[in-house]
Amino acid sequence: MSPSLYVHIPFCLKRCIYCDFVSGIYNPARADIYIEALKKEISNISNEKPISTLFIGGGTPTALSANALSDLINHIFTHFSFTENYEATIEANPGTLDKEKLQALRSSGINRLSIGIQSFNDNELSFLGRIHTSGEAEQAVHLAKESGFENVGIDLIYGIPGQSFASWMVTLEKAVSLKPKHISTYELTVEEGTLLYGYLKNPPTSPFSKGGESSLLWQRGARGDFSIKTLLPDEDKIIEMYEHTIDYLTADGYSHYEISNFAMPGYQCRHNITYWNRGEYCGAGPGAHSFINGKRFHNTDDLDEYLKLVSENMSPVNGSETITEDMALSEALFLGLRKTGGVNVEAFSRRYNKNILSHYQQEIDDLREAGLLEVASSDCSYETTLRLTRKGLVLSNEVFTKFI
Repeated sequence: MSPSLYVHIPFCLKRCIYCDFVSGIYNPARADIYIEALKKEISNISNEKPISTLFIGGGTPTALSANALSDLINHIFTHFSFTENYEATIEANPGTLDKEKLQALRSSGINRLSIGIQSFNDNELSFLGRIHTSGEAEQAVHLAKESGFENVGIDLIYGIPGQSFASWMVTLEKAVSLKPKHISTYELTVEEGTLLYGYLKNPPTSPFSKGGESSLLWQRGARGDFSIKTLLPDEDKIIEMYEHTIDYLTADGYSHYEISNFAMPGYQCRHNITYWNRGEYCGAGPGAHSFINGKRFHNTDDLDEYLKLVSENMSPVNGSETITEDMALSEALFLGLRKTGGVNVEAFSRRYNKNILSHYQQEIDDLREAGLLEVASSDCSYETTLRLTRKGLVLSNEVFTKFI
């Protein structure tokens, strides 16, 4: 099997309030130093096998200049060979895209664009700290297609404080009208240490924007100590949004192939499928993870330390673990169950020499009784699949904890 490659760009023009990724504010001079270090690390990664998928993420990779991106991507394609039908994705922020940059990306070998739109409501975008407007997001999709990108995906967020069901419907409808090949929909999560976590625990006295819905978000609770959930949509509303998303997108021709991901036939994100299938992947950049020959390791997430180590010809890896048999079984099951197609019992048995239906019999029986898992048999292929039910999709974390 050909491995995948993840390359991290730890820069953004502005940090979003919900972000807990390894990233900092973009500085052109510092970015140039980083790209040289990143190219050096990439040159030390084995290139014996061709790469099947590339994913350049961040941060905001498209915060970099067109020349810097072309330089990096050309280096990647020079060092590695790629399979004939490779997938090469770059994450993009609508506020950092123009036709020149998009054409440079496409001509460098990138053939898939993942645009972080998050919402088509300007108040919600302002609240989240995004640098683009709804109109700019729409224009970015059109520009991408005009620049030669057929495979365009967009990311959306629901469960935003102050977001109504009607507002989420408008965002979905606008997304579908743009006809992207892929749509990811993520529930907003509040991670400790983020600006959002601090704001929800201790709301600022001033609004995020002038007037409108977002300026009313903080009037629901007194400033001081109160539950984070006070300002978030209630669980029933979030479930309603998720259920509607599944029904609406599948009715429009999108395949719901993973808990949060929808694609037109043939346009699933193959890079992410590598993760869910426990395929091998290499990572480059601060905080990047790799999984090779049954061993998982990760780079330091401190940019200064990363630059120092690479400049001194030292490895930026600062942690590793060897995956035991039990860990491998657990990972294969809860990652595989993220896919709506589930886990093929026979294929699992061939790869891991275990029958999951007997190995996890008690856990599976309990989850089936709760209506969260189902075992489906195919009459024509004599194969058995273990997969989440519709209820299980909604309560997937409760399922996964049984196997961790």
